[in-house]
Amino acid sequence: MVRARSEGSFSQVLRQQRLRCGLTQLQLAALSTISVRAIRDMESGRVASPRRATVALLAGALRLTGQARTAFCRAAQVESSYLDKMVTESMRSDASVWTTDGLVGRDHELDAITGLLAAEPRQRLLTITGISGVGKTRLALEVGQRVLAELDIPLLWVPVAEARHDWIPNAGTPPLLEAMVELITGQADTSGELAAIIGTTPMIVFLDGLDDVPVHARALLRLLADCPHVTVVTTARVPLGIRGECVLPLAPLAVPEPGQERDLDFLIQVPAVSLLLRQLAPVQPDFRLNPANASMIAGLCRMLDGLPAALGLAASQCLMEPLPHLYGQLVDDPRNLHALICHHPEPMLYAAVMSSVETLPQPHRRLLDRLLQIDGCWTVDEAAGATGLSRPELTRSLHVLFIRGLLRRVERHGDYLISMLNIVRHACAEIHDVPLSRADQAHLFAIM
Repeated sequence: MVRARSEGSFSQVLRQQRLRCGLTQLQLAALSTISVRAIRDMESGRVASPRRATVALLAGALRLTGQARTAFCRAAQVESSYLDKMVTESMRSDASVWTTDGLVGRDHELDAITGLLAAEPRQRLLTITGISGVGKTRLALEVGQRVLAELDIPLLWVPVAEARHDWIPNAGTPPLLEAMVELITGQADTSGELAAIIGTTPMIVFLDGLDDVPVHARALLRLLADCPHVTVVTTARVPLGIRGECVLPLAPLAVPEPGQERDLDFLIQVPAVSLLLRQLAPVQPDFRLNPANASMIAGLCRMLDGLPAALGLAASQCLMEPLPHLYGQLVDDPRNLHALICHHPEPMLYAAVMSSVETLPQPHRRLLDRLLQIDGCWTVDEAAGATGLSRPELTRSLHVLFIRGLLRRVERHGDYLISMLNIVRHACAEIHDVPLSRADQAHLFAIM
């Protein structure tokens, strides 16, 4: 058997092995299930760093075994080893972002995003939007882990939120990560450097935390143009507004409707309830869901909108006091919900929600104020009647509020109803310096 020459470039080795077998590019494509165009690009050197799965298919079609197969695979990795090393290092440069807890209630969103990333052609720019505390970063991390496990594509995680101020790379910071941060935050034009490093290598870049970062759209578009096989996934409260961007608005976790607490087997499967019970376990290990406390758990999930961050704050509060005491405080005076979220040792959640409301364009801000007057859940037609807006005008503004995560959709009996998040109601009331109405207070205990 003729052995592949590891000292040559992969384009040369691939062509030599194909000719050794007496195959045309078309025949090799049929045997390997790889497109003729891809094989042509690899042999011409336009694709210098093929995916490992692609190399395995080619090796099988060429009937390479033993040392010959090892040398063939090594040749494919020679030109990409430096890049692979930098990408691998970047994924582990900040271990604090990786979590080992299971993701709750996001199966559909996870499938949708990974499906877009796995499709051919892939979506090049995808933004996960939503209100602070809804779990955008957590979902992106889960997408990254699934991509690593299933798609065999290099990933680069860029914590933009942490790097946007006085970020100084240390000696262990991978050059690729440093160049990406500088490009996205506008510190330097490193597009040429990134293009030289990445080239035509397939890669998914996660830009996490673009909430308060002035995104350099031209720099991002240049990166996508210079690196044709790079896909960018971002997390932000609002879309980037870049041509070709696909937006996935992330809603809070589903909460139980009134009456569902009577069926404990059903209640424990509601995502918000499931997450709250999981977060309570470390701080109150003796707590168990039972008929006596089911209404309290369901009501608390509704009051906290099913927001993962808010549920976590409530659970951490139970380290100092029993859950019934916390629930009783909220029932006695729903304004304590504001105190819970605003005066917690980590008050960023409420401040970020306030910012989301205050930075709304004026037409959408006025609509949000008008929607405060509608109790409970409502339809688009009911909102049109209450606000006096035409349906097209109303629909455009509602779309903006949905994308930013200030409203949520409830499906009931096959119809879609809309509701404002409780934390948004509190933010609007504080901005206007007015107390919540009794109707709004009662709404805290109703279905969102």
